[in-house]
Amino acid sequence: MKIYKLICCGWLLLLCQSVWAQKNLVSNGGFEDDLNDWNGSENAKITPWDLKAGKGSCAIIVSTNANWVGINQAGRVPKNALGMEFSAWIKTNNVVKGQNEWMGAIYSIEFLDRYDKKIGDGENLARLTGDNEWAQFKKAVKVPAGAVSFKILLAMGYASGTMLVDEVSAKVLNTEEVTKL
Repeated sequence: MKIYKLICCGWLLLLCQSVWAQKNLVSNGGFEDDLNDWNGSENAKITPWDLKAGKGSCAIIVSTNANWVGINQAGRVPKNALGMEFSAWIKTNNVVKGQNEWMGAIYSIEFLDRYDKKIGDGENLARLTGDNEWAQFKKAVKVPAGAVSFKILLAMGYASGTMLVDEVSAKVLNTEEVTKL
């Protein structure tokens, strides 16, 4: 009888853990499946030599600051989501921005309405220049009214150098976490 209770408790614990676990809404956020699920994949490469976790990371390498070069991925905002947390690990090598202050290695998100029109100004999670070791950039944001999808942008915004990205994620916040925002 004790073994039966232990087995039942174990199953219950596993079930609760899976219910409470937050699901990453980003497909291939660890770049383990090459650049699948990312738009603009011609602008990036997978590198196994410098990474945060897994088998590889995404490298965006640009030799001139004359263009906006990057990748993006869109995802659906789950129904009744009031807030989301976005995060990514980023490293930069010799990033030199163009003339404007907003230029550099950029990590930002945008929320979109049902017509794929941008809502608000978007959220800038990181703008880096120079040399930076691996660091996690994370931000919890409220989902704007009318948002049905989000877009993650990783780019060299009119900057030259190398931007490495790994472990990109987007997760729904629970009500308690949204209240803290």
